[in-house]
Amino acid sequence: MANKKNKKILSSSINKKSSSLMDDFNSSINIDQRLIEEDLAVTKSHVDALHKLGTLSIKEKNKIHKGLSSIQKDYLDGKIIFSKKNEDIHMNIEYFLHQKIGDTALKIHTGRSRNDQVATDTRLWIMKSSKILQNEIKQLMISILGQAKYHKETIIPGFTHLQIAQPILLAHHLMAYLEMFRRDLDYFSFSIKGSDENVLGSAALAGSNYSLDTHLLNKKLNFTKSKNNSMDGVSDRDFCMYFLHASSMTAIHLSKLSAELVLWSSNLFGMFNVHEEYSTGSSIMPQKRNPDSLELIRSKSNIIRTKAMEFSNIISGIPLTYFKDFQEDKKIIFECFDELKICLNVMSEVIKKSHFNEDKGVQLCNSYFATATDLADYLVIEKKIPFRQSYKIIADIVHYAQNHNKNLSNLNLNEFQLFESTIDKKIYHYVDVKNSLNRKKTPMSTNPKNISKQIKKYDLYLK
Repeated sequence: MANKKNKKILSSSINKKSSSLMDDFNSSINIDQRLIEEDLAVTKSHVDALHKLGTLSIKEKNKIHKGLSSIQKDYLDGKIIFSKKNEDIHMNIEYFLHQKIGDTALKIHTGRSRNDQVATDTRLWIMKSSKILQNEIKQLMISILGQAKYHKETIIPGFTHLQIAQPILLAHHLMAYLEMFRRDLDYFSFSIKGSDENVLGSAALAGSNYSLDTHLLNKKLNFTKSKNNSMDGVSDRDFCMYFLHASSMTAIHLSKLSAELVLWSSNLFGMFNVHEEYSTGSSIMPQKRNPDSLELIRSKSNIIRTKAMEFSNIISGIPLTYFKDFQEDKKIIFECFDELKICLNVMSEVIKKSHFNEDKGVQLCNSYFATATDLADYLVIEKKIPFRQSYKIIADIVHYAQNHNKNLSNLNLNEFQLFESTIDKKIYHYVDVKNSLNRKKTPMSTNPKNISKQIKKYDLYLK
């Protein structure tokens, strides 16, 4: 064989004298080795296109395919040792192939460049990873839906400004997150669609000198179309931004949910108990259990959100077409994927296994006058008093109840009539927390009938 074991596969008079420091600095194999399966698939499809042109014989094509499959098996068996001397995943694979099949391996780079190769690899990885994250989001949605079904009659306070506002069903609150995560699924679908353009044939920037069958390449790699412009092909990293933006939106929703559950799990709220598998003890205070899983999700989610900014800092201001700056992009998308995947997985388990306090919600609603708006509506509906006037009357009643350490249901009729003489016993129907839910009329409301319909809708959607 022409190559010795320690010789670079890419060698010329231009790069003969690169220092070992430069080799280390220039190498990306520690990061882009993760693209090995994509790069093997891209190379196999390119080899098929070269064979169709007559550039490779059937014997050479089969020999190369066999060698590439052998490399894939070695990788899966943990036998691959990547080398910084060969810079990146593309040159490492070419080196491994040369070791297996000899000089026939030197033909695989005909008509292509690492520029169109890495762009295609990355697109395939983004599409694959977006689908993996979609599946993780769906698993989380299934966990949330399970709790919504179990708690479709559990009443909790709804909050604005972190103040108790109005009674709602816990299921209604949880299903608000189903709406958020469903949008995230759509964002990742957009990421997949934005990645679905095959760059092969763009070569370095001007296009290939070989009449590669782009339809064959697309079919082999499951792309629906090729890039229209070779310069855009090798320089376009918008699809990575789509992936990072989708990840950022999911991270925002995870951060919102984790922050909420951390508050609910505190002694002050007492509405949520994090399962012991996902909480930890204090090193000094034996009575405490800390919601560390949720706090880590909240923190990691905020880190995930910064990845889009990191990436945009790399690609903004770069002229056409390819620059070494792009070498730094993979690290960002890989880190984003890893962090988001584990956050989704942990949140799914926390939701599935943890316990919502079924009694605390009604207690909080009664203690903090959550049906005050219903009483204002009582005066509007039953007594025909204008809302702004009824609002003031009920505000005075609430103030009175607070001063006398009572909740609204504890006030007697005479006390109500101190503020409005026409108030009758019907007001107690409006004071009742459960009745507040049943009075909601709009289809997106917390009315139990609406919630049952929404649960059925999501049951079908997730199945």
